[in-house]
Amino acid sequence: MTAPPAAATLRAPPAGGRRHPLTLVLVIHDHQPVGNFDDVIERAYADAYAPFLDFLGRRPGLRLALHTSGPLLQWIAARHPDYLARLRGLVERGQVELWGGGFYEPILPAIPEVDRRGQIAAMADWLELELGARPRGLWLTERVWEPGLASTLANAGVTLTAVDDSHFLAAGFEKDDLWGWYHTEDQGLGVRVLPIHRELRYAIPFGEPEEVVELLARVADGAPGRIAVLGDDGEKFGVWPGTRRRCWDEGWLDRFAAALEEHPWIELRTPSEAASHHPARGLAYLPTASYHEMEAWALPPEAQARRERAVELLEPEFGERAQDLVRGGHWRGFLARYPEANRLHKRMLRASRLLWEAPAEREPGWREARTRVWRAQCNCPYWHGVFGGLYLPHLRAALYRELIAAESALAPDGGAVTLGDLDLDGHADALLETPQWAAWVSARGGRMWAFDDRRTFHNYGDTLARRAEHYHRGLERAPVGGGAGETIHGPMRLREPGLASLAAGVDLRGRDAFLDRWSESGTSHDLADERWVLESGAGSVGATAGEGPAPALAKRFRPGPGGTLEVEYVLRSARPRDGRLAVELNLGLHVPQADDRWVEIDGRRAEPPHWAARARHERVGRAAFVDAFAGRRLEIEVDVPAALERAPIETVSSSEAGAERVFQGLETTWSFDVVLAGGRPFTVRFGLRAGRTEEGA
Repeated sequence: MTAPPAAATLRAPPAGGRRHPLTLVLVIHDHQPVGNFDDVIERAYADAYAPFLDFLGRRPGLRLALHTSGPLLQWIAARHPDYLARLRGLVERGQVELWGGGFYEPILPAIPEVDRRGQIAAMADWLELELGARPRGLWLTERVWEPGLASTLANAGVTLTAVDDSHFLAAGFEKDDLWGWYHTEDQGLGVRVLPIHRELRYAIPFGEPEEVVELLARVADGAPGRIAVLGDDGEKFGVWPGTRRRCWDEGWLDRFAAALEEHPWIELRTPSEAASHHPARGLAYLPTASYHEMEAWALPPEAQARRERAVELLEPEFGERAQDLVRGGHWRGFLARYPEANRLHKRMLRASRLLWEAPAEREPGWREARTRVWRAQCNCPYWHGVFGGLYLPHLRAALYRELIAAESALAPDGGAVTLGDLDLDGHADALLETPQWAAWVSARGGRMWAFDDRRTFHNYGDTLARRAEHYHRGLERAPVGGGAGETIHGPMRLREPGLASLAAGVDLRGRDAFLDRWSESGTSHDLADERWVLESGAGSVGATAGEGPAPALAKRFRPGPGGTLEVEYVLRSARPRDGRLAVELNLGLHVPQADDRWVEIDGRRAEPPHWAARARHERVGRAAFVDAFAGRRLEIEVDVPAALERAPIETVSSSEAGAERVFQGLETTWSFDVVLAGGRPFTVRFGLRAGRTEEGA
């Protein structure tokens, strides 16, 4: 990774001449995801967004582009409308150029074309209405570029965007040719592209202002007519660990602005002004790419390790350029790495298709469904890097809330059964829908990978499996705490001790519901990964597996009495058997311990009651999982008493503050003693009832 320059004293310009003027372009990106906690956004507003706007007010000569994502704009409009009034003033005096984007901050290549254009237009309309200017530039979410985006942007009225210099280097450009802007096109439709320079991303605000000026001086001395571009997160000016003290208490940004003012050869221009003032450097065709860190995170752990090793081997000869010689992965690789992200994504695509099959833009119900689909396209829960992203349950739950509400509005009246590979993972799926709930079942193990309550818009299958991550390798050596004021791309730190042992566990069969294990004569047989046969009939879904080491097993998912989902198990064998059937249901309950969340066993509060507790209960007929705060209740009944074991699902995630423990849900295992003799089958029925707390027994 590139370190800030070491020199603190500005050197003289080349002998016999004055320093060439250099255009400096700043593009600041502020974002908070759909579903983030209100107090988290409030702290970010107080520590970064509001102080930065105050800073711009004090420094009228500091001109830049600002992109604020739609979810954050809506939050600010509701809670701090004075911020928007002041921002409008900065726009009107020409100090701030507004940049647009997809309104709910989607990864544009990952959503349908009709939604790309719709979200871009919605953002442009909002900015024009509320802030008085229609954007020409677009902030590309996570700088994920695919070549076909050029025509998308041009058709949406976008004239200018920015990507990382790594995109250009991957296309074979020389580093020294990237101090300017280029044209690119698709289908003859073009857009201007500015390269974002990695040196500036790492130097600001972690190097000293004088060091940044020295870096700019080296660029200026290289040739006349150059543009240097910083495009980065506004959260690094107060939200990232230690940056509030660095940027505001210690005055880094004011010192930086003063340093720029001392050197008139540094000419601050907005992106549109810079593109108009400087001629294009040529035509560029950029490959599918993102910034270096994202491309590394998209790789599986072993591939990440090989990439790191390759960079290390190349560094003695190529120095910091070694990063540019080794490509990483593709953003869509996150969907292959994480089934949880893939399922969310494929459900979003399906909902979008249903939405646009019969567009009715004059109908409020249709427009609400469209907004919910767009909100479900917010990028953060679809991937994981240095920030929690997919690992944060409240972000996943927020997107599922939007998605389930949209799916409910778009669903056929009454019930329906749909067969097909709904998540495109190579296994057949079945979707069983009623007005009260939806069950998503896979032929892989006859498992249920989602169970949606369509009244409270909650997916009780929203869990996350434990898996190896590349950064887990450093947990044993990582210190606890510290790191304030350092770049978030620095060495790993821990938020609590003991995380290395927690990260050692891996869930090879995932964290779905109705995962089965058969034990007999001291041997256990896992049925969760076997390929079952799915079929539908009479408004139900059947899943069957033939006899082998385990008895033949048939499951039937169907609507039951009282709005329940009934799941019937039938075990048969051609020979006598005496064994044990264990059925695992993993539940998307995301608060480890709180007074207003508890477990009930056969109508009484369990001991211990909280969701993260480990406990075993004998001869259980009914368990309830109550969220009084959200007004939700899930009941699970069995018609054969079972031994019930419950345990927390915990992962170790990377975050900007270090590695941390995250509670992902509750594992429940229901065990039955089974005797098969005389050709008689063993049958047990589960009943799942989801709804509001006032509807519970």
